[in-house]
Amino acid sequence: MSRYAYMGRTAQGAPVKGTMEAATPEAVAIRLSQGGVIPITITRERIRLPAKAIPMRRREPRVKPEDLIFFTRQMTTLVRAGVTLTEALDMLQRQTQNPALRTTLEAIQRRVEGGMSLSDAFAHHPRTFSEIYIHTVRAAEAGGFLDQTFARLATMLDNDLDMRRRISAAFRYPLFVVIALAIGVVILMAFVIPRFATLYSGFGADLPLPTRIVLAFGDVVSTGWPVLVGGAFIIAFGLRWALRQPRGRRTWDSWKLKLPIAGPLTTKLTLSRLGHLLATMVSTGIAILPALDITARAIGNVVVEREIVRVRLAVEGGASLAEPLSRSRIFPSLFTEMVAIGERTGALDTLLVAIAEHYENEANHTIKNLPTIIEPILLAVVAGMVLVLALAVFMPLWNMVSLID
Repeated sequence: MSRYAYMGRTAQGAPVKGTMEAATPEAVAIRLSQGGVIPITITRERIRLPAKAIPMRRREPRVKPEDLIFFTRQMTTLVRAGVTLTEALDMLQRQTQNPALRTTLEAIQRRVEGGMSLSDAFAHHPRTFSEIYIHTVRAAEAGGFLDQTFARLATMLDNDLDMRRRISAAFRYPLFVVIALAIGVVILMAFVIPRFATLYSGFGADLPLPTRIVLAFGDVVSTGWPVLVGGAFIIAFGLRWALRQPRGRRTWDSWKLKLPIAGPLTTKLTLSRLGHLLATMVSTGIAILPALDITARAIGNVVVEREIVRVRLAVEGGASLAEPLSRSRIFPSLFTEMVAIGERTGALDTLLVAIAEHYENEANHTIKNLPTIIEPILLAVVAGMVLVLALAVFMPLWNMVSLID
């Protein structure tokens, strides 16, 4: 509930003004009309809270995605049951076991009690609530369907978290193999091969080429490890700085869409996210132009963001949504055709959900087959490393036997 200031006139023309608590401006207008007052202006009051009302923190605590999903689903149940927002926030902040979420909910509750809308209170915590989350709740407040909106947001957040977990699980085994191989290589270079080389050099013979190569790498690692570690830190910080620059971020996002294995997967995930975001925006009553603005900022890829901005400008100029999408090289024909059908039938949100689920299923299939794709590459790398190390160890032994004979 928010407090609204209104101005109007009675049937006799006398001016009337005051304040009223209601869920939406439309509810205020209905109540005024029922009381015989013709509303002229209705504006939401913004009450300035005292400085001590909300605890100041130097850095907002980060809430885990699982806790945010649980909070969103609980809000769906409580709002649907008719519980007021302040009571729902009070119940949730007392029941939660997460200190970061409790602190955030306490601040939100105090702001709502002070007269601020729920979406504006969410906007003070950008590390917890994304821009798409805030704007969706704001549209639901204006339309009066918060319970449905919270349900859609919970589903969207759950899908995003599930997709990240699938990708992490797909790369867990290859990462474990690479780390184990790296540890084995370091042990062989540092301890095993140097002993064989010392023993073999006592016979006055030259070391084989594979052994010399491995020993050279071992010397570089053992004597120049401070330089290597420093160089690794410099490269890491340099890449981090470059990715924060507009040109570096644009280049990296472009590469992500073109890489042999990761490119198609990134494209499918991006299209799925785009469909879900736009469907959520459209279904909650947000107009297509602001929906495209919000989706562009929330999509997470600079290249796709620029394409959405270009589409938004074309739509603002009078074009349909499918027309500029069809001219882009990023959006496939299936995506644009589904959008065109949705525009013609008036069921754009339903078609967007369908196409988002299609690309989500395609991405899940790709993620499921990632081990099959990665294993041959990983096997070839491991076989090459083992071959070089085996030659470095056993070739001196074979030559040593020849020298003894």
